[in-house]
Amino acid sequence: MPSLEDIMNLLNGARGGDVFDGLRAGFLVLLALAVAGVAWPARGAGPRRAGLLAAGLWAALAAVLAHQALWQLAGFRRPEFVRFIRFHDPRPDAALKQVQRGQILDWRGTVLAATDVADPWRRIYPLGPAACHVVGYLHPRYGMAGVERAADPTLCGYSFRNLGDLDRFGRNLVDHRGARGGDVRLTLDAELQRAAAGLLAGRAGAAVVLRPDDGSLLALASAPAFDPQNPGAALSDAAGAPLLNRATQGLYPPGSTFKILLAGMTAERRLAPRLRCPGEGFAPVPGTRPIRDSEYYVCLREGRAWPGFGRIGLRDGFVHSSNVYFAQLALLLGAERFDAIAERNRLRERVVCFDGPAAALATEPGRLPAASPAQRRELAQRAIGQGDFLVTPLHVALWTAAVAAHGRMWQPRLAADAPPLLLGHTMPAAAADTVRDLMRESVRYGTGRAADIPRLAVCGKTGTAEAPGGTEHSWFTCFAPAGRPELVVTVLIEHGGYGARSAAPVARGILEAAVELGLAGEDPRETK
Repeated sequence: MPSLEDIMNLLNGARGGDVFDGLRAGFLVLLALAVAGVAWPARGAGPRRAGLLAAGLWAALAAVLAHQALWQLAGFRRPEFVRFIRFHDPRPDAALKQVQRGQILDWRGTVLAATDVADPWRRIYPLGPAACHVVGYLHPRYGMAGVERAADPTLCGYSFRNLGDLDRFGRNLVDHRGARGGDVRLTLDAELQRAAAGLLAGRAGAAVVLRPDDGSLLALASAPAFDPQNPGAALSDAAGAPLLNRATQGLYPPGSTFKILLAGMTAERRLAPRLRCPGEGFAPVPGTRPIRDSEYYVCLREGRAWPGFGRIGLRDGFVHSSNVYFAQLALLLGAERFDAIAERNRLRERVVCFDGPAAALATEPGRLPAASPAQRRELAQRAIGQGDFLVTPLHVALWTAAVAAHGRMWQPRLAADAPPLLLGHTMPAAAADTVRDLMRESVRYGTGRAADIPRLAVCGKTGTAEAPGGTEHSWFTCFAPAGRPELVVTVLIEHGGYGARSAAPVARGILEAAVELGLAGEDPRETK
């Protein structure tokens, strides 16, 4: 038996060809004949039987009409109804044409998405591919993505999340010709987003910029990108995967950026181990391939022998990003410390950055498998961000931001009106300050020198992660200024080689653009 909803779809659906139109016409003819038969009962039919038949048919007709009325009057509370109306209502004053879709704006009020007044189905995206993964798209054939999808009820004016939404919905019902959806304001900065996307151009990768004191995202760029007004063109590019938001959905080995968290755990436990780091490397399990420093391979290519760093402590191990030092350090800390790091930093969780009325935008969960003390080689590999350890660029930005915020991790947020939410403490403030100093030393004297900007006091860490099928992935994550952290910048370049060579210059460019835009200033300690 068909339900009332099925009958509504039959009565209100789009014209779908001769067969569909024939079924609809047939249903209406049968209903009319039934009503006529009740009104003028056949000769010889008993009055009781005719009365019962009349009552039943009139009740059925009343149910259909009542459901039709409720379906239309209250339908805007249901996303499936709104989608139905958009695609199937042939009337010239259909809902899509009645309600002007709201705009998506950056924190300054710059338009990121708006509706073409001449074509209700056409959305205009002033930043084009530069912000396509975050803003998303609305397309009559390919549907919705990004903030366009997650905030669709607000943009269309049928959200009921707060009193403002209810008031807007009521006004739209009264004045349907002036009906308008709500605007959505993001924390993004349009110009910084454009700059970050420009610096990534031509290379697959991602860039994340956020404020460490409240988690607001100022830029979230991914490359390659696509035209949000024609997303279908990107569907055929399976190899380049331009529809993938690499900042939140791409999973990569974090490389040496993970040494930030190991250094924090070491400082928290007040350890100061001095470990021997020979040129031939360190084998966590006898007879297995040793873990070596990158200098070993540089010397090998040049035909020289690498003598190693000798016996060094945490400061030199971090500044020179010694794999040999941190592999041994991980075994001293033990397997249970890795689980503590994963839990505190939400590495295995799906971290939400935009909680919209229709959907949430969130990261993929990171992958840091639980390990036992017997898995020495696995622990040593994970200590240098390799092996079966994968995270998104946004995860790396979050743990960098926690160091800048004295150990406090704030939820990343894209909605400008969303209150800051503290996710927890990743390490004590004293430990975070120790790591901050190590990151500053790394930029001044170590592997991060390519990102050093005079008087800005950048604190950073490079990362180089082995990747299947080619050159290593390149990482750089940093914050500035050291004395008063205002911005965190994390950059990943797929197959970019050493972090100092590819990712660090991009991060530097983003920081310089942020300074020009007034989003960051000089370090007060550096200007005295």
